Amino acid sequence: MVSESIEDYLEAIYVLTRRQQAAKTKDIAQRLKISPASVSEMLGKLSEQGYIHYEKYKGATLTDRGMREGRRIRRRHRLLEKFLTDVLGIKRDKSYEEACRLEHIISDESMKKICQMVQEPDTCKFEKPFEECTDDCEVCTGESVLTLSDLGEGEEATIAYLVCDNPGKVRRLISMGFVPGRKVKMEEEIPMGGPLLVILDECKVALARNFADLIHMRR
Repeated sequence: MVSESIEDYLEAIYVLTRRQQAAKTKDIAQRLKISPASVSEMLGKLSEQGYIHYEKYKGATLTDRGMREGRRIRRRHRLLEKFLTDVLGIKRDKSYEEACRLEHIISDESMKKICQMVQEPDTCKFEKPFEECTDDCEVCTGESVLTLSDLGEGEEATIAYLVCDNPGKVRRLISMGFVPGRKVKMEEEIPMGGPLLVILDECKVALARNFADLIHMRR
């Protein structure tokens, strides 16, 4: 189990070394808002534990082990930040601090659900490119999916994930009950660009096609 403090350091070093060859002590201290002396002490410990390569006056770089942890916690932070802003409607300045607190304590299962609700991470408006997904992520490694609009009449499928191209639309879909893991059955397609009539938990719902295109299904 990696401590919160170590996760903060590895995330900071991960971010800094994407922009420069090594993470300098002063840059880490500035990012974490702590003293350079405290950073130097922790870098020595991280080096002993096999998370980083550290040379005094030159800076720190991540080992393979440190890279995995740094990427993992950074991805958690950015998914949480995107979820808080795009789905919950929290302002950007507040979402950053909230994501910093949540990234250490939220479960892997909850992160999987959040990943399913904030798809297309490479279009994230905060930073590019988005961190690689984990090897076991069902959203990225699962079988091919189709949108709700692709279902034929009488067909049923399970919601795999939502495409977050419009935060307002995604919030609307979630409020209606269209969340990953729920089954949806296509009852009827109204012609001439009309809505789709679907069954969601035994309730009939009329859904506009531009909303249905955001719902990706798995048979």
